[in-house]
Amino acid sequence: MYKGHKKSSSLVSEAALVYNTPLRLVSGSLGLGVIRSARAGIKTGYYLELGSRLGLSLQELASILNVSLRTLQRYDAEHMLDADQSAKVISLEMLMAHGLEVFGGQQSFNDWLRDPVMELENQTPLSFLDTSFGFMVLEQLLGRIEHGIFA
Repeated sequence: MYKGHKKSSSLVSEAALVYNTPLRLVSGSLGLGVIRSARAGIKTGYYLELGSRLGLSLQELASILNVSLRTLQRYDAEHMLDADQSAKVISLEMLMAHGLEVFGGQQSFNDWLRDPVMELENQTPLSFLDTSFGFMVLEQLLGRIEHGIFA
């Protein structure tokens, strides 16, 4: 996790309750709850709801999971994503939570995801969400913004 970031005891959203997804990110557990949630799988319906809050298209959501658009369209809301895909969903939820703290609102964070960033060689943060390393880079960048450190 990133230094200095205040973790909430739980990031369970309304969508998680609707889709019965156990996204419990409990501080002090060394991330074991996150690992258990990823291994158990996240329902596609939860991922689509998260994507909606972020203003992401189905194509963008498919790219994040490294699946074709058609494959994502075939999944029903109850389909359980595999452990790697679920880990990306959890990482996206955590990135969004940090981004909301940094930018103060959903729309501001959503806009940041789509705006080219000089530190990312003028690529958009959204273009980095296809790998776990991309999530780490974005977490570091949010931490720099949060602490007023600019390159």
